[in-house]
Amino acid sequence: MERAALPVLIILAVATATAFLFAPVRHEGWRLLRRTRWLLAVLLLTYAYVLPGTALWPSLGWASPSVEGLQQGVLRAGRLVLMLAGLAVLLANTSRPRLIYGLYTLARPLTWFGFDRRAFAVRLGLTLDYVEHAPKPARWLDALRVPLSDEATPATYTLEAERWQSRDSAVILAGLLLLWIVLA
Repeated sequence: MERAALPVLIILAVATATAFLFAPVRHEGWRLLRRTRWLLAVLLLTYAYVLPGTALWPSLGWASPSVEGLQQGVLRAGRLVLMLAGLAVLLANTSRPRLIYGLYTLARPLTWFGFDRRAFAVRLGLTLDYVEHAPKPARWLDALRVPLSDEATPATYTLEAERWQSRDSAVILAGLLLLWIVLA
């Protein structure tokens, strides 16, 4: 997404708009965008005011954002929105255990560098379970003061193994082909 040319980004934006026709994807997408709205605003403003270029409102002088910075900020924020939309599609169509197992499987090459993928999968699963079942206090400071109950944490965490299917290979090959086309 980061290195994709503008025509590819337009095609991805159309695909994203199509995915937003489905209610689960739309719900996840809006949730992710709502959580990252401040990041997007700061990103846009930072690019607009930091990058040099032609002033958007010359009468404001130094307080005016640059046209080039604004263009780059919109492009950067758009790329981030497209990545969040892809994440929304993934979260809407994949159950949490399958998502964790997918990350567990994809982390296999990292074991050569000493990465413990089993510990990663367990920690991720327990963290997501805790976040889902944690009580929501009125103030965030109250949440830090409340001790954890024994009911909030499961005693064991199991992960069901998935069978490798031919469509898994096809999806990975299609993804690699798409990556090769984008980078070429």
